[in-house]
Amino acid sequence: MTRRWFLLWLYFVAGSGVILVIQLARAWTTPPPVHTLSLWQAGFLGLLGVGGLIALVFRLQHRLVWEIILTLTLFLGVWYVLIFILPLGWALVIAALLTLTEFLWRTVLIHNLFYLLGAIGVAIDFAGWLSPELLVVGLSAFVVYDLVVGPPGRLMEELAQKLVQTGIVPGFVILERWRQLGARLNVVIRDPSVTLLGAGDVILPLSLVARAALRGILPALVTLLGLLLGVLVLSRHSSEHPRAALPALAAGVTLPFLILLFLGWL
Repeated sequence: MTRRWFLLWLYFVAGSGVILVIQLARAWTTPPPVHTLSLWQAGFLGLLGVGGLIALVFRLQHRLVWEIILTLTLFLGVWYVLIFILPLGWALVIAALLTLTEFLWRTVLIHNLFYLLGAIGVAIDFAGWLSPELLVVGLSAFVVYDLVVGPPGRLMEELAQKLVQTGIVPGFVILERWRQLGARLNVVIRDPSVTLLGAGDVILPLSLVARAALRGILPALVTLLGLLLGVLVLSRHSSEHPRAALPALAAGVTLPFLILLFLGWL
């Protein structure tokens, strides 16, 4: 299996998962709330996020700190997915059990599943709180950031290497062979054919698919198709490391999203 097919499968499952969760929530329980932050609220949260990122990158190098931040964020994402399709108590228990499983049995499959469910939940949460315009602006800002710090030898690569060396894998493990899914995470990550895809590279474009899904299945499918075309562009060169993924992904998902927004479908 090539890296291209693994990436396509990952984004297809993630996008389909977002659409499915929102549809099940509408049919079974309470659909995800749709709010809109004011511009000053969004600006304040953005400044807070940038400040926190600077503090994390330049000051906090301890493994435990990163472990807590990543695990808590993804736990909340998993829990947010489950509360729309399960009773509150069961959602909390299952999210906690999956988090515990990620700690005790760190295979590639469990790690990627944990990150996948977490990414779906966080993307739906973003889509519910941010307006379509703010989602596009936020994604564009992170594309610029990715272009500055994402290339080889820049800050993002150095930070990822430091985290992996301490035993933390802050993203999806992209494989060349299916049989590696059952292998131990700390062993597979040393394989030179294995690459890392940051969680944000899935969450940010997925939030546009989630926002479209809040309006209907057809807009969601159109936006997801654009995202998959972006994945094809990203994986056109098999030797390219997927760490600088946002430019291609954002281009693929944003174009149909803006067209739908212009037509009044979002």
